[in-house]
Amino acid sequence: MKLSYALHISPDGAALLATLGILLIYIELNRPGLILPGATGLLIVLLSSAALTSFALNATGVVLITVAACLQVLGSRYRFYWVLGLATGVIFFVGCSTLLARTQAARIHLPEAAAVGLLLGPGTSVLTTIARRAHANKGLDS
Repeated sequence: MKLSYALHISPDGAALLATLGILLIYIELNRPGLILPGATGLLIVLLSSAALTSFALNATGVVLITVAACLQVLGSRYRFYWVLGLATGVIFFVGCSTLLARTQAARIHLPEAAAVGLLLGPGTSVLTTIARRAHANKGLDS
């Protein structure tokens, strides 16, 4: 007897949940020791990834999302200001909109892909800038 535990969620919902999970992990990285946002974010990202893998994925979309994530990590390390945030937002948008194969009816719609791109691209860049500024000002408060 084969047991199947499929997570049934729309691709739009899975993409938005993954974005929420990534933002929760970002909160944990900015405020270490809270534990709950990071653990919840990781669980949400894993569940949404499992839901997305139940669909036929397009290699181009996976590569674009991976490139955007690597650029985002690079942008958190070095200061590229708004240029990298806009670039990663566009790459996340295109990656999400092409993530699922065109041969199936399920897809990530453009408004949801735009929300993912805005939240993970420019949104994360703004949050990184605020965190850098707060970290720099931390020494002044003592």
